[in-house]
Amino acid sequence: MNDTKPIRLFQFPRMFAIPNLSPFCSKMETWLRIAGVPYEVVDTPDPRKGPRAKLPFIEDGDVRIADTSHIIEHLKRTRGVDPDARLDDGQRAVALLVQRTLEDHYAFVLAYTHLFHEEGLRHTSSRFDSVPALVRPLVARVVKNQVKKIIWYQGLLRHSHEQIVEAAIRDWKAVLAVKAPGPFFFGDEPTGIDAIVFATLASTVLTPIDTPIRDFLRGQKDVVDYAERMRARFFPELARRVEERRTRDESVLSQ
Repeated sequence: MNDTKPIRLFQFPRMFAIPNLSPFCSKMETWLRIAGVPYEVVDTPDPRKGPRAKLPFIEDGDVRIADTSHIIEHLKRTRGVDPDARLDDGQRAVALLVQRTLEDHYAFVLAYTHLFHEEGLRHTSSRFDSVPALVRPLVARVVKNQVKKIIWYQGLLRHSHEQIVEAAIRDWKAVLAVKAPGPFFFGDEPTGIDAIVFATLASTVLTPIDTPIRDFLRGQKDVVDYAERMRARFFPELARRVEERRTRDESVLSQ
């Protein structure tokens, strides 16, 4: 394994002006930018190509690694970088609890709102543009049924829409209650938890998918400022795209 070469990051193609609609793909790329680890993106619409039939995964030389937590531990070890090095035991404990809240519960809410609920599907149907038109509706139905099965067995789908939304807002209230003052989650410098929080926020508040959860979060200026700040610092090319589109829209409206 040659740790001087950029790793290859396999993830879903970008949608909207965020790193990725998938919070796990978005987390991984954001962590790489926070840590300063060189990488190359390989757009991979089909997660079955991954070593665990999931995205993201990386290639590091002749090694393939899946699961964002395992990838991060591998890169800490082989690249000698650790954005969390300055955290104390209490902060590490908070970071783990926030990670569990967002990845082991709220991520399933995103699957529900973005990949199963009709409002989300209206905006994310372009995921299947690379599929031949003749079989595109069939593939879309198969994927929706797969998502349905996942969130049913996880338990989320056994609740009403209102209960799902209420639980998701409680998730965010808990996360925001332990965020430190300052531009990043633990203050003045970004750490690994910022990759997770930004990834899930970006999919929620920086996309056009309208949900009561989005309304709750966008109603808090500090939350929107945080998401915009993370995008501007670590994905300036995406922030520029948003600004250019906003300028064009204002120009059209003024005519």
